[in-house]
Amino acid sequence: MEKSVEKLVKKIEQIPMLPSVSQRMMHVISNEDASIKDIARFIEKDQSLTLKIMKIANSAFYGSLSKVTSLENALIKLGLKEIKSIVLGISIRDFFSNPASGAFDRERFWKHAIVCSQIAKFLGFHYHHDGNDDSLFLLGLIHDMGKVVLDEYFHEEFIQIIEYIDLNETTFSKAEKEVMGTTHYQIAAKILKQWKFPDEIIMPVLYHHAPWYDKYYGANSIILYLSNILTNLTGYSCHQTESPVDPLVFSKSSEIQFINKNGFELDYGIINNFITHILEFIQDESDNVMALFSE
Repeated sequence: MEKSVEKLVKKIEQIPMLPSVSQRMMHVISNEDASIKDIARFIEKDQSLTLKIMKIANSAFYGSLSKVTSLENALIKLGLKEIKSIVLGISIRDFFSNPASGAFDRERFWKHAIVCSQIAKFLGFHYHHDGNDDSLFLLGLIHDMGKVVLDEYFHEEFIQIIEYIDLNETTFSKAEKEVMGTTHYQIAAKILKQWKFPDEIIMPVLYHHAPWYDKYYGANSIILYLSNILTNLTGYSCHQTESPVDPLVFSKSSEIQFINKNGFELDYGIINNFITHILEFIQDESDNVMALFSE
């Protein structure tokens, strides 16, 4: 097992950096002297990215009451930090856009990621979390990227993981540990560190199944943890035979006690209300954010 993990680490270290075009865009957005018009002109060169930003700006999950009709207005509404988060998230998705596995439904995977990103923003608003943290969209979109890494770079082992899930109706984490001795969130954290992402992104991704271990970014880890569970509860799991979450059992768990102690009020009634609202948002967004990667 140790040799297997060592081989995995070496292979991960060979994964290239994000494309230079994404890095140039990050440089433009991060430039303190750049105006909204400057950034809009740069982004408008990429029509696909422009359309995605417009869809996100008009998302019902973001509490949008009026439609944004120009990229400049979208940039103003979202803010430059949020735009940077969105561009990074989309760049990572595009980087892993190769549908390598016939056994793993990539379209389903990215639907899971989109819904999770939107629920994370919704929960940020609901819980008045630090002015609605600008990294929540990015965290929701990339939290499971380790699964795609496994599919593309460790395809044989990933097929074994999928088969183990299908046979046992268990979680990805349990199947990954059984087959490979490591997990998708550990792999994702290593790659993000390799790509020089800040700890405020790396830690919630690493701990999105166990936020009680995150001593520094616990609030974001809790929101990402809840977003992932609510995404599954609304029918958007990564894989169709994954072990389902029972909302009643979850509402009585020690995990809920931890979440409540950390200032996030949650019980069975609130969970059901969340599910109702989220399903309504998803229906409203069927031609908008839910189609984010369909063009």
